[in-house]
Amino acid sequence: MKTSAEACNRLSEGTIPGPGREKWQVTLSKGRVVGVVMHGRTASLGTATGRAAVVMNEDDMASVKEGAVIVSKTASPALLVVMSKACAIATEYGGQGAIASGYAREYGIPAVVGVPGLIKTVKAGDLVRVDGTKGTVEIIRRNARRQRSDE
Repeated sequence: MKTSAEACNRLSEGTIPGPGREKWQVTLSKGRVVGVVMHGRTASLGTATGRAAVVMNEDDMASVKEGAVIVSKTASPALLVVMSKACAIATEYGGQGAIASGYAREYGIPAVVGVPGLIKTVKAGDLVRVDGTKGTVEIIRRNARRQRSDE
């Protein structure tokens, strides 16, 4: 009988259940998830890749660095303070008329909104690609510090 680690090593790509009825595309390497693709709604066209800055409140805005992907539950007017630093934005809630959508279009950066499970899945420092044309958010690589603490 094969162990789950052996089974994972054989699998290079697949679909796993996400929250609700969502299905996530994943890429596995040596038993580890190295790519997760989540789907939401297109809010602003374009594609950008950067380190995730998870912004849950105004205190978190200090951690937003130049070229970051802002990841938030929703977009509030307070995000305008750091929007000029962002290369993209992704939110768990919202639609094309949401504040995040308008901000992203105004700043000319890609945005995907209404991504179920985004906050539980993406962590600060993860390398993330936001594709505002396809409406996807992909975790390309986990934050190295987080991987070590998860082992």
